[in-house]
Amino acid sequence: MMFLFASSLLILSLGTLVPVQGTQTLDDVIDIFGDKLHIMRPGYGGDEPVEVKVSMFITDIVMDGFKPVLTVTMYVRQHWQDDRLGFQTNDSRSISLSGEDIDLIWTPDLFFTNLVDGFVQDVFQDNVMIRISPNGRVLLSQRVSVDVRCPLNMQRFPADTQVCSFNLESYSLTTNDIALMWMDGDPINVDTDLGIPQFNLSTINTSTRQNAFSTGVYQKLAASLTFRRNMGGHVVMFQIPSILLVISSWISLWLPIRFAHARMLIGILLLLGHMALSALPRAMLLSNVAYMTLMDVWMAIGTAFIFFAILETVAVLFFQRNEDQMSSDDGVGRPEGGAETIPMTDFVKPGQSSSGQKFGSKLSKLDFISRIAFPGLYLLVNIIYWSILSSAP
Repeated sequence: MMFLFASSLLILSLGTLVPVQGTQTLDDVIDIFGDKLHIMRPGYGGDEPVEVKVSMFITDIVMDGFKPVLTVTMYVRQHWQDDRLGFQTNDSRSISLSGEDIDLIWTPDLFFTNLVDGFVQDVFQDNVMIRISPNGRVLLSQRVSVDVRCPLNMQRFPADTQVCSFNLESYSLTTNDIALMWMDGDPINVDTDLGIPQFNLSTINTSTRQNAFSTGVYQKLAASLTFRRNMGGHVVMFQIPSILLVISSWISLWLPIRFAHARMLIGILLLLGHMALSALPRAMLLSNVAYMTLMDVWMAIGTAFIFFAILETVAVLFFQRNEDQMSSDDGVGRPEGGAETIPMTDFVKPGQSSSGQKFGSKLSKLDFISRIAFPGLYLLVNIIYWSILSSAP
């Protein structure tokens, strides 16, 4: 035993580590390597980097949908081979260690590059598990909660699709020392009971890349999660009331011309109501968004339709006033001390129309055209808008 201990120390002093599988128990391995075991990576001094495979199991996702932060609770599992930890056993059982023993062995120094905040769950104890197989295979599992930056693109709101990513990278070990890679198969799995109130998690993509810095080239593991917003609540809260207000503005088109003042009052009240409704999404949800969204476009279209309905009523009033003025000019009033004169319209030949009749027909035609044009044009706008909204981004 003393000879093995001395031999191991001699090898460490020369800067290389060799497998010792099956020659002693795990306690002997830790005693032999001492402090060197958690400082020196497996295979230190060799030509090949240590391969670390990463997998994740996501248990919870919190996404506000209007703040550029994604909160993920998950199990992060790292797998690598450390031949120094091989040990003898009669039943081939693995040894499990708690988080308190993590400093006894070497572990990868991974970190999230786009982390805002995060911690290892520790309600009772640190949720860390180390499992060592007799052949030196090591599993490190940690239950963590992380907040990562997730820039949002709200241009297609309320039918927007957001892509959030989190990246893992070794802080000190370059590609010469560590080879990070995703676990074979599906490296990221999601709890089947997971539900996100405003979104559906549609796809998960993983990739591996390298980043070059002044200190060396580092391997990066990237995972991107694609979320598609559930727009039903926003449609019911904002867009359906907008449609009802626009349709209500067409009531004025069916009122007789003699109720022009009532038509104006209806239009102005509906316009003010729609303008107040248009301000709600900005005030409640999009206060930090500086650019225009599809919701803003929809509200602007609705406001424009109600405004044009008011303009139609103004045009009717304008023609009505001209009609009244021309009707008064067609007849001559009773002069002082003279007999009453007969209006010129009494001498119109059969088949001819007076100017009042012409203006009356124009007003009726304007209302008739508006009753068809407004709903038809609004229907066309709806078809175009909802087709854009439902199309994939």
